[in-house]
Amino acid sequence: MVQKLCSANPHLQSQQQPQRHHPPPSHAPAVVGSSLGQRACVICKSAPYDATRESLFCGYACLKKAEAMAPGIIEIPMGHPKFRNIAHQFTQKWLHTNVAFRPPKHIYIVLQSASQKASYARYKAKVEREGNFVANGRTEGNENRRFHGSTRQCRLGDPGNTQLCSNSNCPLCGILRTSFDLAFFKVKTGFARFGRGHYTTATSSKSDSYSTNGSTSSYKAIIMTKVVVGRGYKMTQNAQTLTAPPTGFHSVLGEPVQGGKLNYDELVVYDNDAIRPAYLIVY
Repeated sequence: MVQKLCSANPHLQSQQQPQRHHPPPSHAPAVVGSSLGQRACVICKSAPYDATRESLFCGYACLKKAEAMAPGIIEIPMGHPKFRNIAHQFTQKWLHTNVAFRPPKHIYIVLQSASQKASYARYKAKVEREGNFVANGRTEGNENRRFHGSTRQCRLGDPGNTQLCSNSNCPLCGILRTSFDLAFFKVKTGFARFGRGHYTTATSSKSDSYSTNGSTSSYKAIIMTKVVVGRGYKMTQNAQTLTAPPTGFHSVLGEPVQGGKLNYDELVVYDNDAIRPAYLIVY
């Protein structure tokens, strides 16, 4: 085992979430055309989005409407800077040479409630107070975007399919509906390398190996998450009994090194409020 402080976050994995009991399907509307085209706010579609922040919303009022519409997804226009930014990260981090690359075809923002946002923000602020990451040129709480693959029992994200399903056996919709929850932790591969936690990865092609369809579709889907990494504890060997990062750290970074157990990176967090589903990538 290698023990090392790491405030950067270049590393992580993906695992599936198990069965959940879902409420009825959400009713977030799909994006429709507007005279503003790809410059339109994805909620009102009558005002331009905030280009200064590359936001998907025109302002605070539509942001609050989006929260009220949660849970659900709304498609991001292909020409939007946010689409290009996410697609670029997905493309650049497809590292498996033995798996054919599949480019993103549709990207959706995951709608979150005000309470989900608030609890995540409180956790991020706490980690920031403990690590002073902003003062060192990093994001608040050392927040990063990472990929997570899961099973999709429905066809959510396929063209014309924007409603979360109510199938309790659909881990993807369960995560998008209620976010990540350790109460539903499940080991898909037969073991959890770094114990009971939420697994993500910087490598999109690694998440692809965890993305499976339970129904017929020509598309696959993975989640892009936002993760509060904080102080990352680097590890190169298995530690399957972990239920929390070592004292003084906020996450575990699985490092692929010669002689180690990993071929590609992993990031594990052990608090439900350290991670949120942010975007759904369909490819």
